[in-house]
Amino acid sequence: MIKRRLPSVVAALVALSTTFWNPTQVTAQQWYNPDSPGTNKRQAQGDYQKGMQSFSIGDYVTAVGYLKKAQNNDAGNKQIIHMLALAYAESGDTYNAMLQFGAALSLDYNYVECRNNYGMFLKKTGKIQEAQKAFEETIKINPKYADAHYHLGEMLREKGDLDNAIECFHAAIRANPNYFEALQDLGLAMYDKYSSGLCDISESLEKLQQAAQLIPDNPMIHYYLGNIYCSQSQFDQAEAGYRKALQCDPKFSAAHFEFGKLRYYRGDVDRCILEMREAEKINPVYTDGKKYPKVDPQKINEYKGAAFEVKGLLIESVDSLKEAASMQRNNAETLKKITALEKALRAGTRRKKGEIYDMDELQALVKRGVGSIEEGDYDGAKKTFGRVLEMNPECYEGVQHLGELAEISGDLNGAMTKYQQAQLLKPQFDGALFNLGVVLEKMNLPGDAGMMYQRFHELAGKYPYDPRHVVAIMQGEVRRKERDFQIKKRGY
Repeated sequence: MIKRRLPSVVAALVALSTTFWNPTQVTAQQWYNPDSPGTNKRQAQGDYQKGMQSFSIGDYVTAVGYLKKAQNNDAGNKQIIHMLALAYAESGDTYNAMLQFGAALSLDYNYVECRNNYGMFLKKTGKIQEAQKAFEETIKINPKYADAHYHLGEMLREKGDLDNAIECFHAAIRANPNYFEALQDLGLAMYDKYSSGLCDISESLEKLQQAAQLIPDNPMIHYYLGNIYCSQSQFDQAEAGYRKALQCDPKFSAAHFEFGKLRYYRGDVDRCILEMREAEKINPVYTDGKKYPKVDPQKINEYKGAAFEVKGLLIESVDSLKEAASMQRNNAETLKKITALEKALRAGTRRKKGEIYDMDELQALVKRGVGSIEEGDYDGAKKTFGRVLEMNPECYEGVQHLGELAEISGDLNGAMTKYQQAQLLKPQFDGALFNLGVVLEKMNLPGDAGMMYQRFHELAGKYPYDPRHVVAIMQGEVRRKERDFQIKKRGY
């Protein structure tokens, strides 16, 4: 029986050998080795480049399609899989993104670029602890990988761990001295420490100035430089910082707000109103998208209300204060202020007896004069405000802006005279008092400046900026007087 079946078995084996062991068919039918060269890798690279192009223009769905094709043709290519993970992440498919990040890292555990991006992905999806571990592991693999140090520093700063965040930013800068984001955030972390009374502001200022030199068109850097200068009572430099920030991005609402606040405390209610109006026009979605500091609309309306009152525009002041009151938990003081303003309106005290000028015409002239100052036409501005004072010799804005023009020209004595006249016209305006303190400091009269700041504090209740500078002025004056007393007492 076996002998009878032998020919048929041999025939079958011959047939099989013809089918499976034909040299021309082996190459076509064998399993593809991803590490071996071949036409599939060429096709994969073509699809990979197309996927990269789609990714670069934000077409993530198309990018996923091309990158999946590339992956099918080159399954062992970690770069393709990493890019596919990023495309999935950007398209919102977190499940497949997670799978592909894992696949890329299983091919190369030490793939630091992928592991760093994996950490960023985990952070965006709310897995904070896992993200921190990913960055720490990246640093462990390559201690000189700057991005991982930077992103770990970001996370630590957000958690309030400023000391370790600062160390991470330092490490990022050591790895890449031109890493401007790390320089910026290092300065901001130091600013946070300074605000908490934990370090000197000079270091923060230095790092932000370095960052500004590297990337001069970054609005956030100039904004925070402005804040630091305000804390040091260097208000001219602060104004330049805010203006530069707005030059870089006119839709930077926090810069508009801080610039308007600064002008308020320089006695300039006109620019305060202009900047607050600009700040409130900007969509919060834009602010969030840019990761800019948020602006409190309640504060905007409080400053507008106070500035309109100084200008005598009581209806506008009431409207702004009502908006502010609607946002306050404890609004008793604001409601009391509104009641007083409404009473003044009903009594018809908006215009004093004997006033014959048109209020709208007067305000139009004030607006024109402010515009002339902004354009650098100081002679034109001076003539315009002269006309304002012809119409109303007691117009606060006219006198105050003439003081501003004198200060711009370098005539601090002339500026002081005008600012004092303006303050007497509006004795309850806290911004006018603070402005006098600023000018007295410029005139190297710290004792007088300290007394003026004290008067401001008695009226306003608190300082608008870091009080340490004002306290230092007062303490320095006390020490000077004590020293003079001892010298006189000892007969030196």
